[in-house]
Amino acid sequence: MADHDALIVSFCDVTGASPQQAAEYLSATQWDMDNACTAYFTDLEEGQQGGSNAAGEPASEPEYTGPRTLDGRPAPQYQGASSSSSSKKPQKRTGLATLSSLGGGSGGHSHDDDDDDDDDDDEDERRGPRDLFAGGEKSGLAVQDPAQRSNDPKRLINDILAKARANAKKSETDPSPAPGASRFFRGGGQVLGGDGVESRRVEDPSPAPIPTAANEPTEERVLHIWVDGFSIDDGPLRRFDDPQNQADLQMIRQGRAPLHLMNVRPDQRVDVKLAQHNENFRQLPKIYRPFGGEGRRLGSPVPGVGSTQTPAPAQVSTQTASTASAPAVSVDDSQPTLSLRIQLPDGTRLPARFNTTHTVGDVYDFISRSSLSTTQRPWVLSTTFPNKDHTDKELVLGDMAEFKRGGTAVVKWA
Repeated sequence: MADHDALIVSFCDVTGASPQQAAEYLSATQWDMDNACTAYFTDLEEGQQGGSNAAGEPASEPEYTGPRTLDGRPAPQYQGASSSSSSKKPQKRTGLATLSSLGGGSGGHSHDDDDDDDDDDDEDERRGPRDLFAGGEKSGLAVQDPAQRSNDPKRLINDILAKARANAKKSETDPSPAPGASRFFRGGGQVLGGDGVESRRVEDPSPAPIPTAANEPTEERVLHIWVDGFSIDDGPLRRFDDPQNQADLQMIRQGRAPLHLMNVRPDQRVDVKLAQHNENFRQLPKIYRPFGGEGRRLGSPVPGVGSTQTPAPAQVSTQTASTASAPAVSVDDSQPTLSLRIQLPDGTRLPARFNTTHTVGDVYDFISRSSLSTTQRPWVLSTTFPNKDHTDKELVLGDMAEFKRGGTAVVKWA
């Protein structure tokens, strides 16, 4: 009761009404100060005749038609609701009336107060797409605001920004741990043998799962929102009026990453960060990325041939065996010698010693006996520094500037 007395005093100070009027209005509005003041001033503006009589006697309640108890009295929960609803004064409606506003219970509206139109427009924008209806008993017309269409680029951007803010708040309150690799040991083992028992290997009973895109590290991308479009990281501008770009925005709003924009694998997680710019598109500085692509090793045999044609494992093993069993060159240790390191097309290296009196033909003969692949297709002996092919087999190694002190020779397919 002390709180009610304080509210009555406050109501009288604000409105200048009598304590009896204050008690009536406050009790009719469930002791809500704001609603009671609104109802009081509304009665004064409308100039109702019964406004003056309300201060002297309580308002008559309509006949109760709700549920009753066994002894005929109204049910308590419905009696209070009926009394409050009947005594609460309806508020004036301004602006344009829609189906959603008509469903609130009051069918009338007025255009007397034009100052409230801006508030109604803001409320309509918060509600979402605004549908307007017109027509009679047997005909009708529904008009949707073009600015509120679901595929409007600005609306898509607003939805994306709203979801980003919601996800940011959710991640701050309930951070989810990032999936990481298990630290437990797994794999096979080796059982040591003993007297009469051989050692044996025990395979892993639960093999490691096949790696998928979902288990890969989360990629990060930055979605830049411009006045005239959007861009990903330091990429080009993608205009809003392009239908393909609108479809990409729809996917981003639905929580899916366009693979051709994000440059990720299917089902791979992507952390998209938003950066909003209040200006037209400008090219952002390029992000440094490590080199990615292919290269060529200096001095490799005929670029492109060795990299595209990978020898079969059986051939490699055969060549290795033939290299290991290659006959040695007849070298006279009492004469000056030189060392050559010969590189075959498959990358195998053959070290060899020759006398300075040996010829280029002796080197050709040594390579043919050491590698079976050189007998299947023509080849030539060359040097890389300087880059030169040696086809004259009569030249003496000691008289050649490339070989008189030893060096490296490369076998290239002709």
